[in-house]
Amino acid sequence: MDAPLQDLRMMPPRPAAVPASGPESLHGLVGTAPLRVAFHTLGCRLNQYDTEGLRVRLSELRAVVVVPWQEPADLYVLNSCAVTAKAEHECRRLARQAKQRHPNARVVVAGCYAQVRPEALAAMPEIDAVVGNAQKDDVAAWLPAALGQGGARVRSAPFDPQTTFNAPLVDAFPGRSRAFVKVQDGCDLRCTYCAIWQARGPGRSRPVVDVVAQLARLDAAGYREAVLTGIHLGGWGRDTGEGRLPDLLRACLHALPNLRLRLSSLHPNEVGRPLLELLAGEPRLRPHVHLSLQSGSDSVLRRMQRPYRGRDAQRAVAAVAALGDHWGIGADFIVGFPGETAADFADTLRLVEDLPVSFVHVFRYSTRPGTTAALLDGAVPAAVAGERAVRLREAGGAARSRFRRILPGRECEVIVENGTDLPGYHQATADNYETVMIPGREGDGLRAGGLAQVRIEHEADGRLFAVPLRG
Repeated sequence: MDAPLQDLRMMPPRPAAVPASGPESLHGLVGTAPLRVAFHTLGCRLNQYDTEGLRVRLSELRAVVVVPWQEPADLYVLNSCAVTAKAEHECRRLARQAKQRHPNARVVVAGCYAQVRPEALAAMPEIDAVVGNAQKDDVAAWLPAALGQGGARVRSAPFDPQTTFNAPLVDAFPGRSRAFVKVQDGCDLRCTYCAIWQARGPGRSRPVVDVVAQLARLDAAGYREAVLTGIHLGGWGRDTGEGRLPDLLRACLHALPNLRLRLSSLHPNEVGRPLLELLAGEPRLRPHVHLSLQSGSDSVLRRMQRPYRGRDAQRAVAAVAALGDHWGIGADFIVGFPGETAADFADTLRLVEDLPVSFVHVFRYSTRPGTTAALLDGAVPAAVAGERAVRLREAGGAARSRFRRILPGRECEVIVENGTDLPGYHQATADNYETVMIPGREGDGLRAGGLAQVRIEHEADGRLFAVPLRG
């Protein structure tokens, strides 16, 4: 791919797809007074990017003033999540809250929940429009109903199997020190517990030239770090013939020499030699990976229809750890999956206790309607699942403590965050994704979103403390 990469940054991105609704549908939408809009995002980093995309598309139709979710607005847009029942409950709560506080405002729920269970949202009188992922980019089509100007209140048709990647370029993530860049969407796997392949449609990759154009825009806006994200990030390129994830990373690094890149979640079977060699030799790739492991039990992984086994998880973690003991390795796990026995859970617990992971995110299994797992026998009692979650989080906490103990005395690069909860200190995120507190004050040159070299001094009360290295 090297030869075509020479002028990637100068190439224009593909134009975003024109909405199915033509210009005639814009009649009445282009108002003179700015529309006060509040956005709220639930769920993953991909949703964060999508919310900014909605802001861009809405701004193309009429003047918009974005206000915080708690403030009075004309329109509240809630970008929803459907990973767990808890996320769906939170969506409903926020929609009711917005309408109760501001009865004359209009409330829209978009995103994954709106795609997989639109009828549940349509039954709520507080919600004025329901827009699934397959239709949410066509803002001109759903905005009339959202504003009470007529049109279908619910737009949540299934994805076209031939759909391709389409997203606008965004230029800001207000209140965030790093940017999120969606490089892939959808999923062709059919994990039995997951409804996201239904919510997001078929796997589709963003073309290299578009990714580079998006990163270049964020680089010009002053962002020093971007997180590449997707529903199935490791599946990038399978549908486009442009290579695989390491090829995309090389293209981005070639075109944008000053930008740091971080990867979102990967499957352990996707951590192969090409990626490891790139991670080992490229300092602009952050020394941090997050692995979607889900279980250490082959029996559970088989019932989940995950494309790997416990030995693959062990190999992937060991391979990343071999790059350096400062590498942060996060992992996701689900406990209480149907049929999970005490022995199955012991395999997962042993994985966390034995491997050099630095952070563990534990989910209790949540039944998703319409999934294969919802029909499986062997439901784990809630009390048992809860106890297993506690034990696994405790093991994860111990693993994180072990990791943090080796960091004092090390030098690393950090990105300064917005705000802090400790007076007299800046909060920052280290290259390996650990939170670091740096002594400082306003005007000392450490600005939110900026980079700094620090030396980690010590750990106290679950925090790492560091000092800046001048010059």
